[in-house]
Amino acid sequence: MRKRKIKKLHVLKIIHGYPPYYMAGSEVYTFHLCNELSKFFDITIFTRVEDDFQKPYNIKESNENGITLIRVNKPSRDYTFRSKYEDHKMAKIFEKCLVRVKPDIVHIGHLSHLTISIVEIIKKHEIPVIITLHDYWMMCIRGQLIQDDLSLCSGPEIDKCTECNKKYFTSHSHAKEEISNWLKTLKTINENVDLFISPSKFLQKKYLEYGIPEVKIIYKDYGFNKELFNGIKRNSSTKIRFGFLGRIVPVKGISLLIDAFNQINHSKAELNIYGKLPSSQLYLKERCLTSTINFKGSYNYKKISKILSNIDALVVPSVWYENSPLVIHEAFLAKIPVITSNLGGMAELVNHEKNGLLFEPGSIEDLKNKMELFINNPKLINDYSQETYVRSIQEDVKDIMKLYLKLLKRKEERLVVH
Repeated sequence: MRKRKIKKLHVLKIIHGYPPYYMAGSEVYTFHLCNELSKFFDITIFTRVEDDFQKPYNIKESNENGITLIRVNKPSRDYTFRSKYEDHKMAKIFEKCLVRVKPDIVHIGHLSHLTISIVEIIKKHEIPVIITLHDYWMMCIRGQLIQDDLSLCSGPEIDKCTECNKKYFTSHSHAKEEISNWLKTLKTINENVDLFISPSKFLQKKYLEYGIPEVKIIYKDYGFNKELFNGIKRNSSTKIRFGFLGRIVPVKGISLLIDAFNQINHSKAELNIYGKLPSSQLYLKERCLTSTINFKGSYNYKKISKILSNIDALVVPSVWYENSPLVIHEAFLAKIPVITSNLGGMAELVNHEKNGLLFEPGSIEDLKNKMELFINNPKLINDYSQETYVRSIQEDVKDIMKLYLKLLKRKEERLVVH
């Protein structure tokens, strides 16, 4: 008697960008998550690209390592405030995709520059939906709860958000109307999500304060492909090598790091900054007062182990409430101590004087002092290089699969009742 073939569940993953075109934390995590999930489920990814030389809303479908990728072109020249969260053309494209793909469950990573109405479309088709929160975008259009002057924001309020985003509008009344629409839309969308996953307790707390019910949001940190970090050995050096890896944008605190490093003994240390230097940030080079600060340019994530082998201490000086920075976990996997701001999810990961050092957010003096601790006491680098537990992508997927099955079971029970 022939065994009946069991149909694989189909998961539709939605993310605002995907490698190799986008390599920020949420995109890299999604890449590893989907590749591991594809061992158990059929995976389709719905995402966007920004190609000014291609027709807007052009759709390209491809298969990468058994994963179906649907990329919709949304050129950056067309951006407005509203287009960051509402796009009727994108909504129509997505619904056609949803009907064709027929997923059992939808897992959203980010909706920025797609359209937030995706959630309503999914619920209309009675499909369970999960959102992994990577930042504060579901309450803040900027995503980071930080204002233009880099001061921290406590949360959304119409007047405050209007002032923060006024540069997008021609009049105050228009700005207030748009912000009001954005905040109302968010509340509706959040009601239609079955479950939120927060990778940090700080982020979870912020969303609970915002009004997401406690039963709808769980804490679960990221998982990592540990194979990429196996056997990393730190190359020897006569200097203490501080490193920064990531996007070079103001909220990441690069200017703070450079100003602090300018004040230390350059004969004993060097600072290597890995990441693409946008034209808007070229002034950072002029800020450097020493030749021991090196801008290394963009890097291939596949070569991260090589980069980490040439770093003695990682510095994460962000001035916003970071969620759960991938780069901190990656440093721990390579047994590299981390110096980071005592802020948000960063402070959750670094155990002060155990696997790194915490410094006062925004303080050049305190960051300088923490770097000098390592310079003057190199032994501390080894002392703080103890093994720190980091979840594997396999553990992560095992937990996520349980969540998928739980939501599908809940859906079946509702159907039986009705």
